[in-house]
Amino acid sequence: MLGKSTIDTNTFGRSFGRNGNYSKYDQNAGRELLTPDEVRLLDNRYALLFIRGERPVQDFKYDILRHPNVALTADGSAKPYLHNEDRLSYASLQLTDATPTDPGPGTETIPDFDLFCDEDAELYFKTLGESEP
Repeated sequence: MLGKSTIDTNTFGRSFGRNGNYSKYDQNAGRELLTPDEVRLLDNRYALLFIRGERPVQDFKYDILRHPNVALTADGSAKPYLHNEDRLSYASLQLTDATPTDPGPGTETIPDFDLFCDEDAELYFKTLGESEP
């Protein structure tokens, strides 16, 4: 992912004898900037940073516990952030498969709560002459 680099290699050859010879070869070769085993051997203080549209950067890692706002995170003293928390509902309702016990004949059970949809709640508060909660 780091890309390749071009390496210039020069090869020299020389032979001695009755007909001495000297030769020089210039060659270009491609090489990975860092091979996977070289990346594994990096010091733990370093990180490789990949940003789309930019060249990779090797830099020192940042200790997040030294950041000025660490107290606002769960690593500091703040409460953990709850992902997908429902912040708009007034209540929640959970239905189970359990069947209530039969109180007996002639006995009617009255629920301790009323369940309204938005439209029913608006109508209920209008009939009471109160503003919505």
